[in-house]
Amino acid sequence: MTGEMSLEIPNYLWLLSLLPFFVAASVGSHRGSRRWLEAFSRRRRRTTPSVLSILFLCSAFGAIVLSQAGPRVQYEKSVFNRSGIDICIGVDVSKSMLAEDVGLPPDGQELFRVSNRLNRTRSLCLDLLSRVQGERIGLFIFASQGVELIPFTRDYGYCRYMLRHVNDTEITASGSDLGEAILTGISMLEDTKGASLKRMVLVSDGEDIRLDQSSMYESAGFAAAKGIRIYTVGIGTGRSVLIPIRSADSATVTGYYLDEDESYLRTSLVQETLEKIAALTGGKSFRIGDEDTPLELLESILSEARQFEQTRSMEPAWMDLSPLFLLSGIGFFVTGVLVKR
Repeated sequence: MTGEMSLEIPNYLWLLSLLPFFVAASVGSHRGSRRWLEAFSRRRRRTTPSVLSILFLCSAFGAIVLSQAGPRVQYEKSVFNRSGIDICIGVDVSKSMLAEDVGLPPDGQELFRVSNRLNRTRSLCLDLLSRVQGERIGLFIFASQGVELIPFTRDYGYCRYMLRHVNDTEITASGSDLGEAILTGISMLEDTKGASLKRMVLVSDGEDIRLDQSSMYESAGFAAAKGIRIYTVGIGTGRSVLIPIRSADSATVTGYYLDEDESYLRTSLVQETLEKIAALTGGKSFRIGDEDTPLELLESILSEARQFEQTRSMEPAWMDLSPLFLLSGIGFFVTGVLVKR
């Protein structure tokens, strides 16, 4: 344990400035009750119990305030890491991903205000990042074209930050090209060196802007020829739904997207397309529907990795001390009350 301490929410510390007022009020109360006791019963109230009670109650107040400030201490943790595996994640960011036909898990509801396909996808990717152990992760987004967002890295904190701050109110692309998305992932994986296993994960509703899907399947075959397996994750429902337009703060729906014919734009999950892409590359297809999808996806990738290096390293980690300070505060409070009595 390194012993380095920090506070996650230091803003609560201003409450400690109330301690002098509490001490002054307690001392004044003690003196008043002491004079009253001497005047009416000619007995002198002992000072020591009151002093101890004030000290314990002040300690209780301070400990509870610190517990709310999020105290934590850094220590060295032994971690087993997997290496030799590169996972490239592609996230569909076309307009259809703004459809609100899916729900968010409890963790996602705390992070995102709107329950749409894109935020459900981000929640899935964040869950997946919490389960990896040493694999290198690359991230790209795609609509009509694919764009590399994060080069391959083991900095999962940075990946989480980028996923949380994709602004869905700025999405303007009307459709996605899955063939271009696959080529973007292939390009990223080809630039990596030293990895024994290269895998791609595509999260999409499966809708493709091309009427002729032969190029999409050619891209999938190209990936298979290079030993890249693609795992697809379908997002959405099979029923046709409208795509809402929300205000800049995402608080209200201001309308619905229209197509070129000025009729309402509708979207639905095309799982069959995603299943075929996965089958052509020897991967597997999943569908977002329960909390086990990220675990099943990662286990499927690892089960097919016949050889990967596993190393042990010491990494810095943080231990939350909030429960300890809270329990101490309760203990100080009870002791302060009993001592005074």
